[in-house]
Amino acid sequence: MSKQHAHASDCSNISPPKSWIRRHPIITTFSILIFVLFAAVFLYFWLRPYFSTFDRSEQGDLSYSMPSRNGEYTAEIYGVPYGGAAGGVTIWVDVKKTNDPNDSTVKTIYRAKHHGHNHLEWEDEHTLRIENWNEYVDETITLNIDEEIYDGRGWACRSLRTKDQYVRCFAREK
Repeated sequence: MSKQHAHASDCSNISPPKSWIRRHPIITTFSILIFVLFAAVFLYFWLRPYFSTFDRSEQGDLSYSMPSRNGEYTAEIYGVPYGGAAGGVTIWVDVKKTNDPNDSTVKTIYRAKHHGHNHLEWEDEHTLRIENWNEYVDETITLNIDEEIYDGRGWACRSLRTKDQYVRCFAREK
C-alpha cells in the first residue's frame, strides 16, 4: 500500500498545462493589436458621418460667383479636388452677404460631386437654383438659403454637429 500512496503523491505534484495565451505571448499581443486596429478603423468609418462638419476649411478654387437680384447676397461655387490623379472634384456652394467683410456670414449650402454642367441662378432673394448634372446623374436642386442645405453624401443630414444649422437637409437618393 505504500507504493500506491507514493504514486498518488507524485501525480498531485504535476502542474496543469499552461494556457495557449501564456505559451504564445507574442502572437497573442500581435493578435490583440490587429483586432484593436481593425475595430478602430471600423468605428472611424462607421461614425464619421455623425461627426462630420459641412465645412471645406477654405479649400478649393472659386469657379464663379453670382450676386442675388438686389445684390444683398452673393453665391459662390468652388471646386475641391479629391483622390489624387484618379479622383474627381467636389463642388461647394457658399452664400454670403455681399457688403459684409466678416467671414462669419458665409454659409455653405451645397456639396456634391462635380458632374460636368454647373450653373447658379437666383429665383428670388432667398431662393437659389443650383444645377449640377450630366447625362447619367442630376443633382440639381432649388434651396432656400436661410433654411435648407444639400449634401450629396448625406453626411450633413446625419451629422450631430450640423443639425442645428438648417431646417431641412436634402441628400442624393441612392
